[in-house]
Amino acid sequence: MIKLILKTVNIQLLSFLRIKQAVFWSLVFPLFIFVIFSSIFGTFSDKEYTYFLLTGVIGMSIASDGLFAIGTTIKTYYNNGTIRILKKMPINILYYFTGIIICRFIISFVLVICLNITSFVLFSCSLKLTDIVGITLGIFIGLWIFSFLGLCLTFSDIKVSSSDKGLINLVYFVVLFTSNSLYPVSSFNKNVADVANFLPLNPILSLLRTETFMFFHLAFWAFLPVILFYFLYKRLKIVR
Repeated sequence: MIKLILKTVNIQLLSFLRIKQAVFWSLVFPLFIFVIFSSIFGTFSDKEYTYFLLTGVIGMSIASDGLFAIGTTIKTYYNNGTIRILKKMPINILYYFTGIIICRFIISFVLVICLNITSFVLFSCSLKLTDIVGITLGIFIGLWIFSFLGLCLTFSDIKVSSSDKGLINLVYFVVLFTSNSLYPVSSFNKNVADVANFLPLNPILSLLRTETFMFFHLAFWAFLPVILFYFLYKRLKIVR
């Protein structure tokens, strides 16, 4: 089992490195956002915003990876019949999808390392060892929540534009720009803050920043998309 999962992870990592667009959006773009925003709004004397943004970009990337890289990938496998082929192969399909998720977990951790190095070199600000536990849990729980949320959105077949990713784009940007990822929204508008705290990204950010552990919010979003996806998938037929 472990050998099969490791082989799947290796294949997924090699595939990721060969796709320049995937490397750009998963690694280069978050670094670019971090450097630009830190340069404009952060200062060398006050590193509070730099740390705030560092964890915020990690949260932003977790949401993006879960929604776009995992959810839409599995829907593509469904549409082109890959799932049917995988079910006939001598490999448990769950092992294959587990390898995909572990691959994204590794990529997220690589991004954390790159962000931390960049922050230390350019802004003399870095993560502490005590942050590692919160970040590890945040990545794991965040990928779980946003992956199943992405699956629900893609398999719902609800369209808000001509693009297949129209609904996911809408949800992603609403969640992102109402959250505390790039700026402290909660200090500007209480109504927006209440909505953002209900949505899944702010609880993940609180975990990344070792702030208040929003257990009930995380539990709600950890189970609801899984249940919805189960019923959505049951009504589908495997593409032949």
